[in-house]
Amino acid sequence: MSGYGNGFACAAGAEDFTATAHRTGKGGRKVTVKGTCQCRTPGFALKLALASPPIVPVPEELHLELTEVPPTETTAAVITPTDVEGEFDIGDEVERVLIRNRNITVLVKEG
Repeated sequence: MSGYGNGFACAAGAEDFTATAHRTGKGGRKVTVKGTCQCRTPGFALKLALASPPIVPVPEELHLELTEVPPTETTAAVITPTDVEGEFDIGDEVERVLIRNRNITVLVKEG
């Protein structure tokens, strides 16, 4: 897990995430990315979203961003595990997920 000194309120590392691919009914492929971050206080909402495509395409990678939405109320400073999950359409060539703004790479497992 990375420290909080990177400007983020929630810490996470590659060991905190999984990426599981599965086939859809129409023959497509999706990946479910799940993780748990350690946030400085309770009440944070975490979201995974598609990142802008890299300048040099990397067909084996799905590029995501992890964003934090801070709590609206003042809360005690207690390290709190906070879950995040997202599902994304992918092609057959995708082997790993890169959470770009956290420099986290997760291998895709077939589920």
